[in-house]
Amino acid sequence: MKIIWALVFLAVAASAHIGFAETKKQKISLVDAFRSMAANTKKIFAPKASPVKTVTLSKDYNIHNHSIVASGRLDMFFSGVLKGKGEKFLSEARKNNICPLFLAAIAMHESANGKSNFARYRNNVFGIYLKGKYHSFDSVDECIEYAAKLLAGRIYSKNPTIAGVQRIYCPVGAKNDPKGVNKYWLNGVLDKMKLLWGETIYITA
Repeated sequence: MKIIWALVFLAVAASAHIGFAETKKQKISLVDAFRSMAANTKKIFAPKASPVKTVTLSKDYNIHNHSIVASGRLDMFFSGVLKGKGEKFLSEARKNNICPLFLAAIAMHESANGKSNFARYRNNVFGIYLKGKYHSFDSVDECIEYAAKLLAGRIYSKNPTIAGVQRIYCPVGAKNDPKGVNKYWLNGVLDKMKLLWGETIYITA
C-alpha cells in the first residue's frame, strides 16, 4: 500500500510540475492544470476489467469456471447450518479454483440444504465418507474447506465436469448407497445450481 501511495505522489508531483510549466508558457488556469493532473493519474492507475462470457449450464459444465456471484446471493438460498455461510463458500471456492455455485449446490444437495442429521450433528454438509463411515467435522467451515480442497485435487483433474465429478464423488451402484439414491446426484446438483443462478451462468473468461 505504501508503494502505491508513493507512485501516486510521484505521478501527482510530475503532473503538477508539467501543469505549472504549461501555465507559464500558455497561461492556462490552475483548474485546467489540476484537470490535466487528474487525467494523467487516471491513465496510470486505471483498473483492468476482466472479460466476461456466458456459459449454459449442463452436465459438461467445467467445475473450475470462475462464476460471477456474490456471497449474499448464496445466503439468499441457504438454510439450516448453511445459513450465513455464503462468504465461506465463496472464499474457499476462489482459493481452490472451484466454481462457487457448484460447491454450494453440492452442499445443498448432500445436506438437504443444511437440515440433514449429518449436517446438524456431524457438521458434514458434503456427505463426506471416510474409512467406511460418514465423517464428523469439528465445524461446518472445516467441512467446506475439506470439500473444496478435495474437488480441486488430482483425482478429479482428468474430467473436471459435473458429470465427471459424479462418477467419482457419488457413483451409481456404490457399496455405501444401498438405497440407490446416488443416481439422483447429478440432476440434483444441476437443479440447485439453476436455483442459485439459472441456466445461463456468467463467468470471467
